Amino acid sequence: MPIKPPIKPDAWLELPDGRIHSLTSKVTIGRSPDNDLPLPFAGVSRYHATVAYAATGPFSISDAGSTNGTFVNGLRVGQPAPLHDKDILNIGAATLRFHLAGNTDFATEAHIPVALRHPVLLVEESSIISDALTSLIRSLPEFMVAGHAKSAAEARRLSAELHPEAVIIDGSLEALGTLSLLRDLLAADPDTRALVLLDRADSDYMARLLRSGTLGCVLKDDPADEFHRALNSTLAGNVHLSRRVAASTLRYLAGSTDAGRREGPLGLTDRELEIFHLIGAGRQNRDIAVALGMSVKTVETHKENLKIKLGLPNASAVAERARNWVAGRADPS
Repeated sequence: MPIKPPIKPDAWLELPDGRIHSLTSKVTIGRSPDNDLPLPFAGVSRYHATVAYAATGPFSISDAGSTNGTFVNGLRVGQPAPLHDKDILNIGAATLRFHLAGNTDFATEAHIPVALRHPVLLVEESSIISDALTSLIRSLPEFMVAGHAKSAAEARRLSAELHPEAVIIDGSLEALGTLSLLRDLLAADPDTRALVLLDRADSDYMARLLRSGTLGCVLKDDPADEFHRALNSTLAGNVHLSRRVAASTLRYLAGSTDAGRREGPLGLTDRELEIFHLIGAGRQNRDIAVALGMSVKTVETHKENLKIKLGLPNASAVAERARNWVAGRADPS
């Protein structure tokens, strides 16, 4: 006779049209009408995902081998992921919200004393991405978020105050001075262990990140279990590149795609490339100066050098090329 699970807290999924679907021990989700919860939306596979009661938390969600993946708070699910009150689930074009009555504290992190969990510092400008990362880290029993910095200056201050065991940095090309921040953190504490999240596999930028001292690089749309492995490796002091990051970086280092003299943005120094990225992200001179800890006059000097190095006639041409570069469009070097 099977053992019955403990009495479950009331939980439900809020559907896109506002209706609710009560959760039982196991609920299958997919496009096929024979699922417990049929979702007739674009991008939903016939048998897409399963939400099930778990002894380690109230409920977890797992992907059923879908074509387009299952996402929790914007992060792709690989292994079963614990669910927490108000988590956002993306299944194809359908967006659902998980609810737990009374917001009962079944968070996985509660099973390990705070003193035994590894503190990490998040460096991320976007509150949406930060919330998703915080939720993901909450689901990893060995980690806890010790602080959240929204700027490079705040990251330097919190790192010195909190002494986190790992620093997770948004390394997107729009982020403020990631390369400089990495060097500053390592100069202040050579034992700093950094994991960088990237929007896309830019091989030149990834090579610069590794030279600047990062230990881990993963893409934001990599599966959650890939992020978990990277964070564990980073904490142990080992280099970890997700599969797509590693493939792109190795091709770059082998010279298969960037052989010969480095031209265009690839030929810029790290500082020039940071300023180039920030120009492409629409930052004004004063914002760039604050982000990189320099004077506005120095920023203007660097912009003049960019114009010369890139062979462009004026500042407008530099800005247009920078926007294309940040957006990942082909560079006409």
